[in-house]
Amino acid sequence: MTDTRTLLAAVLGVLLGLLCLLAPEAVVRTQTVGRRPDGHGGEYGTDAVPGRWRRLVQALGGGCLLLGLYFGYTALG
Repeated sequence: MTDTRTLLAAVLGVLLGLLCLLAPEAVVRTQTVGRRPDGHGGEYGTDAVPGRWRRLVQALGGGCLLLGLYFGYTALG
């Protein structure tokens, strides 16, 4: 019989990992909502996410995805 908490952890890990891999800019913007901007220069609407942050979020998303797949494997296997 599968443990419900392990299955929920697997689903959450896979979904969070996919979100971080597919939309890292949205994750970074969501995490920085409400913070004051560090610079006032640039054009209106140019809030590009630096590549370093994008890669970090994608790496964390890959880790979440792998952990989610592992939990799913242990719960169902």
